[in-house]
Amino acid sequence: AAPPKKQEEEEPEDDMKPNAVMLCNSAMEAYNEPVPNNIPNEKRLPLVKEKLDRFMDTFGEKVQILDLKSGGPIVRDRKTFGMRYSCVFRESGAKLKGTVHKRFYFDGRGKTPTFCLDFEAHDSLVTAMAGTPPDGKLGVRPPRSENLVVLYEETGGKLTRMWLKPDTDKLGLDPTAGEELLKRTDTYKAFEEKIKELRGGSLGEIIFNNYHQIPSVG
Repeated sequence: AAPPKKQEEEEPEDDMKPNAVMLCNSAMEAYNEPVPNNIPNEKRLPLVKEKLDRFMDTFGEKVQILDLKSGGPIVRDRKTFGMRYSCVFRESGAKLKGTVHKRFYFDGRGKTPTFCLDFEAHDSLVTAMAGTPPDGKLGVRPPRSENLVVLYEETGGKLTRMWLKPDTDKLGLDPTAGEELLKRTDTYKAFEEKIKELRGGSLGEIIFNNYHQIPSVG
């Protein structure tokens, strides 16, 4: 009788693991922690490392960034992932800002992976020059703004994979593009198909938030 009892006791623990919403929020909070540009490197670089460590803590050991359209890896492993974001945080400085304008959350119970589909805007983003190592040691691109749609997969209480698609129609920036309109777009349908593929045909419970409708405080 002891083994079944142990299993019963463990079952609720799976529901207590951080879901995709909690992890995405934690990651974006770390991403947006400002690191001053105008202090000496001996003080600045430890701040960059602390920020990177907090950010990386939300991601799994085998984290990947994948292109939604091709399925190919943009970032294939945790080491490269860390190199990319060490460059982003070191070179972008205090003006780096990530904003989630809209989110679809795909819930799951127990050990079922959860997903966030986020419509994001990034400002003052600096990354390595194309075709060079992701740590930026051989040069970086000028600061830029990017609008992205990102699907985050949570497995075992960590973010394990991200699928990216450029938000070419700037759906995230449009306050009037609500849930029903977004669900009719090719962009949403493509991500929906990916989730169905990963979940064996089921989407599960979906919760939508349009953060344009929430007034800013302060």
